[in-house]
Amino acid sequence: MGCGSNRKDSVWRLGVRMAGKASVRVVDRLPVVDETRADRQTIEIYELVTRKVRVGRVPLLFKALAAEKALGPCWTALRPAIRVRAFEEAADDLRARAARAAVDLGCPLIETQLEWAGYDVDEIDQIRAQVDIFHYVDAKLLMAVAVLAEAVSGGVGGVSRGPRGEQRVPRGVPHEMDPIELVPEDADGALGKVFRSIRTHLGLGIVPDDFRALGRWPKYLELAWTDARKRDGEAPARIALNEIGGLADEAARQLPVRVAVSAEALRAAGADPSRVHALLQRFRRALPGLVLDLALFKVQLDGAEAARESPFPIRWKYISSDEYTTVGLDEPVKLRAGDPKDLDEEERPHRPH
Repeated sequence: MGCGSNRKDSVWRLGVRMAGKASVRVVDRLPVVDETRADRQTIEIYELVTRKVRVGRVPLLFKALAAEKALGPCWTALRPAIRVRAFEEAADDLRARAARAAVDLGCPLIETQLEWAGYDVDEIDQIRAQVDIFHYVDAKLLMAVAVLAEAVSGGVGGVSRGPRGEQRVPRGVPHEMDPIELVPEDADGALGKVFRSIRTHLGLGIVPDDFRALGRWPKYLELAWTDARKRDGEAPARIALNEIGGLADEAARQLPVRVAVSAEALRAAGADPSRVHALLQRFRRALPGLVLDLALFKVQLDGAEAARESPFPIRWKYISSDEYTTVGLDEPVKLRAGDPKDLDEEERPHRPH
């Protein structure tokens, strides 16, 4: 997945039938900067990304921005937006909309098929845990792309939403989130065939981490991917994809944080603004389908109700009250004179009223 892939991987070709004639769809392989090839500044941003996005690996979007030398200015602009409650709840809404679409499209439960394929209960639970991760994060990435696509075209957001929408999201990977382990992208056999379909279908020429993680269970991925592709030609599926993308765009416009990335800032970082714009549009086309696919996978495993909920919900009531938080959660607390500095200090006598 790193930049050192062989040149023969630069383009993937897949013969497809259209209107009874054979044609070849050519998909350029998406350049990325893997952690093993990143410089120190990029690694530092990657660490921030995983903390703010709340996921255990750097998502493909940010590795692709690094390859275009646009990660610095794009992350600087996006970071204040991605850490507010309005952003998190917008992603929750996208996830719920995708789950409703999955149910409407007809999505049979898959657990019995997995048992017939030889998976035991523990393996099915491991699959479920990986699906939860990407069902959670893909909606956030669609929001990030919707924001950045508008940010490089003049700016987006800045709508006053009050203290609730501006509340900070807790940092860090949820403790209940499983680690993400990836299989090699150059797989053979049935898994290699699925990976080739994924590269072309999403238009990225590369296999996203979702499917490399689920590739640990090749029979499962083949079943789930094949089932999802049965719906591609249906009008309800196309309508759902358009609605999911449209909802992301509208939510980006309503964010309480203004996000803008100037052409000058991109050029100063060494990026070509036109290439960055094209990259973001590429992800903008791919991510609604990825969000819907993972919703289908989640409904297949756990049913409609579970798919509508965030797999890693934030317990907002345990965070400082929306209405009374005047200092950002990331900022240091200023102690008053006499305040205890640690929990080991003896309890001080109460002051008389």
